[in-house]
Amino acid sequence: MTEQPHQPLDHLDPPVSDPEATQPLPPPPPRLHPVHRPPVALIAGLAAGVVIAGAVLAVLLGRIGRDPDPAAETPPRRFASPQALVEYLDRRGLACDDYEAVDDARDAVGRGRCVAAGQQVDVGVYAVHSEVEAQWVALAGIREPLFMALGENWAVDGPADWTKRVAEVMNVQYRARP
Repeated sequence: MTEQPHQPLDHLDPPVSDPEATQPLPPPPPRLHPVHRPPVALIAGLAAGVVIAGAVLAVLLGRIGRDPDPAAETPPRRFASPQALVEYLDRRGLACDDYEAVDDARDAVGRGRCVAAGQQVDVGVYAVHSEVEAQWVALAGIREPLFMALGENWAVDGPADWTKRVAEVMNVQYRARP
C-alpha cells in the first residue's frame, strides 16, 4: 500500500461551481410596484385606533378602582345657619351631637352648641369674615386653651383634635391658643 501524497490545495484557483448551490437573487421589482408604496390608509387607520384606544384607556383608568373621596368635594365657603354647618360636618363624618341653638347671638347671624368627642363645641355663623376674626380675638383674650376653625363666615370652637379635623376637611384656617 503505497499512498500518494495529497496535492497541495491552491487557494487561488476559483471554486468549482456547484449546480445545487443557491441561485442568485432575482432583480428588484420596479419602483412603481405596490411593495414600494406605503399603505397610507392602513397607517392612518392604525394611528387613529391607537389614539382612540389611548383616550378610552385614560377614561377607564380615571374611573376604575376609585370611589370619589368624600373629602375631595369642595366644601361650601359660607353657611346660612349654625345648624346647616353642623349638618354638613355630620355628613362629612365629623359628628356633633345634641345640637341646640343659642339665643344670645348678639354679633352673629346665629350660634349653636353641640357635643363632639365628649366635649362642648360652640358654632357661630356671621355676616362677614371680619366678625369671624373679631370672635377669635375676643375669645383668645379670655379663654385658654382655645381651638378654632375659622371659615369665611363661620367659626367652630371645640376639642383640639376634632376642631383641627374640621379645619382640614373644610380647608380653612385652624388656630390654637394653649
